[in-house]
Amino acid sequence: MSRRILVTGASVAGNTAAWWLTHHGFTVDVVEKAPAFRDGGQNVDVRGNARDVLRLMGLEHAAFDHTTPEKGTEWVDADNNCIARFDADDSDNDSGPTAELEIRRGDIARLIYEAVRERASFRFGDSVAAVNQDASGAEVTFESGRRERYDLVIVAEGVGSHTRELLFAGENKPRWMDITIAYFSVPRQPHDSDYARVYNTLGGRGGTLKPSRDNLMGAYVGIQKKPEGEHEWSPERQRQYMLDLFAGDGWSFRACARPWGMSMISISTCSAKSAWIGGQTAMSC
Repeated sequence: MSRRILVTGASVAGNTAAWWLTHHGFTVDVVEKAPAFRDGGQNVDVRGNARDVLRLMGLEHAAFDHTTPEKGTEWVDADNNCIARFDADDSDNDSGPTAELEIRRGDIARLIYEAVRERASFRFGDSVAAVNQDASGAEVTFESGRRERYDLVIVAEGVGSHTRELLFAGENKPRWMDITIAYFSVPRQPHDSDYARVYNTLGGRGGTLKPSRDNLMGAYVGIQKKPEGEHEWSPERQRQYMLDLFAGDGWSFRACARPWGMSMISISTCSAKSAWIGGQTAMSC
């Protein structure tokens, strides 16, 4: 009899876990809090072990079909004059600022999702409310009221997720990196090229524009500072904060005044543990 496994989170980590588990014969349910699959997102670079995993899944060539047009990275001054350029193919071990495989988060997540959706059961618009474990498995109660029993629960969600804290109370401690960044997209302009542009100004502030797909540019603007709960502000307050922060600067900050899909985070990572395993639950980090 096949063992049943619940994976929480239907982005890159959760879909990859579901792919490998079903590949090895497990019965897998994936639950995702978002009401539907989340496309979009900003560029991620896929290197090293991640490339190896994609290759083993038979998805590496398909991922290259969805790459962004980014050829390299330029550091520029306030007038967009190039100070230094690093082409993606300058490095013989894919360790430069621009990876050989640059792809939007939503595109690689969907690529894996499409490869596993017929093998695993996906349920959107629901999340874990409670987990009761015993020696043989875990009974999971969902926010929808549904109850299911699983042999194992795998949490593949973001650092600040409710499910992480629910299953590993007090252990999911963030280590703040003292960097606050807003991510969003803006329409590509005639002067934009296929090189990412990085501009740093005074006061620990700076921004990056990266060529994306669909005639868009991925924009990252931020500041080095202690976190003050900015990620919990309303979208309008976040937008106004960034507008005020860069109001007196040149470069391309004015082009960022009308962001699409803006999200602001204070960057953190989870504290190190020898293993994120407890009873019949496990967590990715």
